[in-house]
Amino acid sequence: MAVVDHNSNAYGAWPLAKFYFQVTIDEIDTSIGFQAVEGLESEISVMEYRAGNYALWSKTKRPGMMTYSNVTLKKGMFKADTNLHDWWKSLETDHMHSKRRVVVIELLNEENAVCIRWELQNAFVTKFTPTGLDAEADSEVAIEEMEICYEKMNITMS
Repeated sequence: MAVVDHNSNAYGAWPLAKFYFQVTIDEIDTSIGFQAVEGLESEISVMEYRAGNYALWSKTKRPGMMTYSNVTLKKGMFKADTNLHDWWKSLETDHMHSKRRVVVIELLNEENAVCIRWELQNAFVTKFTPTGLDAEADSEVAIEEMEICYEKMNITMS
């Protein structure tokens, strides 16, 4: 009878934990850190075509354009930390699109080494949401959210 080692497989002993990550944004101090990153998604559209003389009664399918979902960054609000708000506010008068940034999201392992790196290129803020207020939420911290869009995502696995 073969002995099976349940602590090991071709990919490592355990899946990666998702709670240890860091986010950096060009020219913006993000040393306070983020609580959550949501929306790292991409999708390829499908083009369908059928020539009139095609013998089969079906369409052919081909990959189309790549699109990326907006990403939402969430973090605690601090009185002295206005970096994200300032970036959002600067876009109001940025008609030359010079305030676009590179956003890097890195998933880290137990040794603080980068396992997966997502680089979002030409990113800018599309929505900024300060915390909601609730007089009965005595044990909740104030969380601000920022939604960004971007033109291209590069993923690097270490």
